[in-house]
Amino acid sequence: MYWRMQLHPAQPEEAVKHSITCLSSGYVGLDFGKDVGDLLLLEKADLPTGQTDYWDFAHTMHEGDLVLIIAHHFPFALAKIAGPYNYISRPQPHLGVWFRHFRSVKEIRYYADWITNAHGWQQLKMTDTISSLRDPSSMSYAFIEEWLRAG
Repeated sequence: MYWRMQLHPAQPEEAVKHSITCLSSGYVGLDFGKDVGDLLLLEKADLPTGQTDYWDFAHTMHEGDLVLIIAHHFPFALAKIAGPYNYISRPQPHLGVWFRHFRSVKEIRYYADWITNAHGWQQLKMTDTISSLRDPSSMSYAFIEEWLRAG
């Protein structure tokens, strides 16, 4: 399955910084303004309005899924989920984990290493934190397929 995510804690002015920190630490993750606790112990309906799709991060995402990381409406990286959902009660920024809900990743590819001229970068608008990609005709899904074909 394919996904797309943003990796900044409601700080879009530092989206690239947070993406680099997270991926170089080997993680993707998300969080809530107010701690909701372990997503594995909650029902989807228990989550704040507008953030119910975060539940999928714990329940629907699986090892081997691919995640397209978006920063400033541009592709940043493509990573493979390498581990199960984890929850920690307190974020650990010194480990590169600013979030309480996270998964490990591997096989990270960076978009700027594929398309080296920024003038040729494809824009993929994203305003939410995480989305599953199920429609092969969607721009993000097709983009991942193209990137995988390119090697």
